[in-house]
Amino acid sequence: MEVLAVIPARGGSVRVPKKNIRLLNGKPLIAYAIEAAKTSRSVDRIVISTDDEEIKQVALEYGAEVPFKRPAEISEDVPTEDVALHAVNWLKESESYLPDIVVCLEPPVPFRRAEHIDKCVEGMVQNDEVDSAITVVNIRGFRPEWMVRIDNAGFIQPYTDYFTRRGEALLKFPASQEFEKLYKTSGVVFSCRTETLVRYQSFVGKKCLAIVIDPSDVFDLDYPEDFDMCEILMQRRN
Repeated sequence: MEVLAVIPARGGSVRVPKKNIRLLNGKPLIAYAIEAAKTSRSVDRIVISTDDEEIKQVALEYGAEVPFKRPAEISEDVPTEDVALHAVNWLKESESYLPDIVVCLEPPVPFRRAEHIDKCVEGMVQNDEVDSAITVVNIRGFRPEWMVRIDNAGFIQPYTDYFTRRGEALLKFPASQEFEKLYKTSGVVFSCRTETLVRYQSFVGKKCLAIVIDPSDVFDLDYPEDFDMCEILMQRRN
């Protein structure tokens, strides 16, 4: 299996200028994604998709490939699948290179590890029926069973039927131990067979394997203050 890791890293960022190369604990943010891919036993190539020359130079310094410049039309807020599809199509047309599996590693997830990538890839390699695999985490709070709607008269209506009886809301909300386990996507690793990405223009196919990871490995960097918090966590872990 030939595995391509695509790291999307556009230059524009509204909330954090130059976020993808902003220093985090003394290292450019994008370096964490590159290093996770480099230490993975599954990944064969690491390609950065960027429209920014400065990001390109940093990526090259850390050992990734930047064989093309991302077009302007997909350098704004577009689905990540569009970026990955462009990379796959460019490599196919320019180098006659077509991987079996595409792994997407978005930079703002610095606690990503090689084992997260490998588990996703191995899940597809070991089972031909699996067309995609993504990382998920267990939902501990903000359960949908506790959520409510507000009707036009200002009254609470249940969001789910978990605490309803005969169509009416019960006065007592359910206890958390009554709930089934639910998960949400983590954004740490999205992976799929190349044919799945091309056919559905999505990282999630009809047979998508869930790779459950520890919630402590998920930390999204969206705002400037997130970098300060993340550095504290990194220093504590070290």
